[in-house]
Amino acid sequence: MEKYSSTNSIFNSVFLKTAAALVAANFFFGTNVIAVKKISPLYISPISLGYLRMIFASVVFFILPYIIGKKEKIKKEDFPVILFAALTGISLNQVLSINGIANTNPVHASLLNMATPIFVSILATVFLKEKFGLNKAIGLILGIAGAWMMIISRNSGNSNLPATIFGDAMVLIAAVCYSSYLILIKKIAGKYHFTTILKYVFFIGTILSTPYCFNDFVNVPWHTFPTSSFYWLFHVLFLATFLSYLLMNWGVQQWGPSKTGSFVYFQPLFGTLGAVFLLNEQLTLVKILAGILIIAGVWINSMQLKKKTSQ
Repeated sequence: MEKYSSTNSIFNSVFLKTAAALVAANFFFGTNVIAVKKISPLYISPISLGYLRMIFASVVFFILPYIIGKKEKIKKEDFPVILFAALTGISLNQVLSINGIANTNPVHASLLNMATPIFVSILATVFLKEKFGLNKAIGLILGIAGAWMMIISRNSGNSNLPATIFGDAMVLIAAVCYSSYLILIKKIAGKYHFTTILKYVFFIGTILSTPYCFNDFVNVPWHTFPTSSFYWLFHVLFLATFLSYLLMNWGVQQWGPSKTGSFVYFQPLFGTLGAVFLLNEQLTLVKILAGILIIAGVWINSMQLKKKTSQ
């Protein structure tokens, strides 16, 4: 009896720690849109903020494998995958995502980011030959309907941070780029520790972005930053990048990708609540309905349909 009680206690402890880690990771991911809006483009340009995020992540993920004892080298035949993953998931995704968030409404950005799982399903069907079933088709239609509703109604309601077609488009293209990254990484994920992959993709992605971002970055007027802005910078760099990646990957090790992925639904909740309470954004009926369509589309898209078996 005591043995059972002890085992059950350990199980509950691991369960609670894993759930707390995943909620925290998605809280930081979701509220990243708030942190970006607080400092960009007011104090730092979106290009420079995205580049700074890449530099910071490159440094910490380069050091981390030495701390945890996971020093691995990428095999020569896997470098093309790493190169394209760095281009899509780091260079393009970071610059486009930060630009999109800085140039649109934070509620829009939070909800449009949710389209990533739908894009992953489409790309997996094309490049990995995965089955595109009825649930994915319905999810795609609902997701497109929600995104379209949000974009065409961008001027409805009062907002201090109006949405723009440019900003919404950048967020969606960034989601496509990140989805491409996930498809590419899936090919080599079993070969290396996740910190090894993150080290290489962030390092190469930063190098690829340097010709485009460097001139803008060196002209950032750091002396004009108010003290409060440094917390939001810390939120973007450490909490929403380094810590969130670590917590999500630890969650995958504990529970697997499907169960871990279900926590993505917390992101628009935290992002939207943050926009309402911290940025005084108005939550209109159109945004609520569009959000419901997008979230429903992602949920249906991720459903595992049971196959009928003969008796």
